[in-house]
Amino acid sequence: MNDRASAEGATAGRLRLGRCTLDLAAGELFTAEGELAGLRKQALDLLLVLGRRAGHVVGKSELMDQVWPKVVVGEGSLTQAIADVRRALGDDEHRLVRTVARRGYMLVPDGAPPVVDPIETLPADDIAAAGETSMAAAPAAPAPAPTAVVAAGAASAGPSARALRWHAALAGALALVMLLAAGAWLAWRGGAPLWRSPADMARAPLPREIPPLSIIVLPLVVEGQSQEAEWLADALHGDLVTSVARQHNSLVIARDTAATYKGRTVDPRRVAREMGVRHVVHGSLRQEGTTIHLNLALVDGDSGVQRWAENFAIERAQIAQAVGDFAVAIERTLTPALYRTTVERRAALSPAEVTADDLAMQGVALWYRGVTRENVLAARTLFERALTLDPNSARAWAGIQYTTTNQLLNSWTEDRAGTARRHDEALANLERVDPEGTYTFSAKTFKLYQRRDFPAMVRHTAEWVERYRLPTAYGGHGVALLLNGRFDEAVPIIERALRLGPRDPFRAEWQYRLALAHFGAGRYELARDWSQSAANTNARLLWPPIHAAALLRLGQRAAAQQAFDEHLRRHPDFTAAHIHPRMPSEEPRYAEMRQRLIASLRELGLRD
Repeated sequence: MNDRASAEGATAGRLRLGRCTLDLAAGELFTAEGELAGLRKQALDLLLVLGRRAGHVVGKSELMDQVWPKVVVGEGSLTQAIADVRRALGDDEHRLVRTVARRGYMLVPDGAPPVVDPIETLPADDIAAAGETSMAAAPAAPAPAPTAVVAAGAASAGPSARALRWHAALAGALALVMLLAAGAWLAWRGGAPLWRSPADMARAPLPREIPPLSIIVLPLVVEGQSQEAEWLADALHGDLVTSVARQHNSLVIARDTAATYKGRTVDPRRVAREMGVRHVVHGSLRQEGTTIHLNLALVDGDSGVQRWAENFAIERAQIAQAVGDFAVAIERTLTPALYRTTVERRAALSPAEVTADDLAMQGVALWYRGVTRENVLAARTLFERALTLDPNSARAWAGIQYTTTNQLLNSWTEDRAGTARRHDEALANLERVDPEGTYTFSAKTFKLYQRRDFPAMVRHTAEWVERYRLPTAYGGHGVALLLNGRFDEAVPIIERALRLGPRDPFRAEWQYRLALAHFGAGRYELARDWSQSAANTNARLLWPPIHAAALLRLGQRAAAQQAFDEHLRRHPDFTAAHIHPRMPSEEPRYAEMRQRLIASLRELGLRD
């Protein structure tokens, strides 16, 4: 910075950063309206470190030491924090937060003089070693001015102005020749040319610093002339962006920014590079009679390969009330593919490059493959490894909460007391790092379940639904109603969870709970159908065969016996003792339903 800027910065301690102001004295980032920008703690700490050294390169190791003291984190945590800062500043072009290749980052506030060359911040002995770095500095930095460089070097010798101009011209010519030679050499070696067409840029590798869980949802293309479809496309686009943004620690391009691509035919790879994301979602909408069809695809922004595609349909009469739910259902279908693609990319990292979030995402991807003993135990191992790298990882603590819950529910642990303690530790840490998050609501719900405080569970899950409207929230609320003997109220809530989470790992659990609600209300045909669906979805869950009991109640004894025998082939050690832990409530209507179920299964050979 020049002397005036330095003086002002020292006096006011405030740096102008685009639409924001960094107050070094207060330790806060403010928006143009004077409100807190809302950066998470690590990202704000990182920005303050860069702000105190504005105009100078700060090494990556120094940043990690200062922002994550006494915690071992990978470079991915630093990259994510940088991305958070740039997003808060609106620094899409990396003008304010510059990346200096192989060295670190530099903050360049508004009003500071142009950055000539990051080498100028190095000690003289380090200049030669950093020569190659200067060419790879932030793209927004202008090239060194040959005239200024030569004039500075010649001032001590006192040459004439004419000599200075001659030397400057010579230096400029030499620089141009070297640049052309470098371009020719790269072309000869098959490297990337210095001047690229849009197609060439789309094929260039994505920078490694782009966060792995980053995505843009492009505006939907409407096929045909339906005005109703146009309205739905715009509404769905906004709601879908909001739904996808619920992913923890994800970078999702804002709806208004994504809307700039409306009406344009663009290469997804080019979009990924322009927006700095790893994934691109695009799709089309068309109306056929009374049905509206939505086609969506997830594209790898690096390679352009389509990783996932799905067709959704909704009746036109349901549009007005179903747009929000429809967007959530799409996001829940997209999520497994998004995690799977992210994990495949990160699998190429060396052990030293793997971060806590990489391991936690691998655990989530494994979780989405299905709730089985093998998947749950393997995922928990990954979550535990993530926590050794970052004890503040909300995603990893959420994974511990989910996996220990399933270990306890399905008897997939030999140390129930130890597993229960680890679940309590997960809840305590979620309350610390993400007190109002959906993962924390989930952990508290299971804790109330363990305490058998089912009335409180209804109140807690009702708040969860009101705040998040996610399928896990609706599923939890439906279970709470069921445990309180409110069978008819539970049915539409659990059905909504199933609609919103068509690929959710908890799907089979919800289907069994729905079967139980219908069995409790005496609707045995529906109980049979939903229990059979649950067994088909996930045959490894240790649920009683409700469909066998329902078939017996319907007078179909042979079919009931066949269903019960099939259940015993899958779970040969299943006894009546396994039922109560799954159905623990002593509410009178619920207890009567449990006894009715057990009595029916005993007629088919259930052992005590």
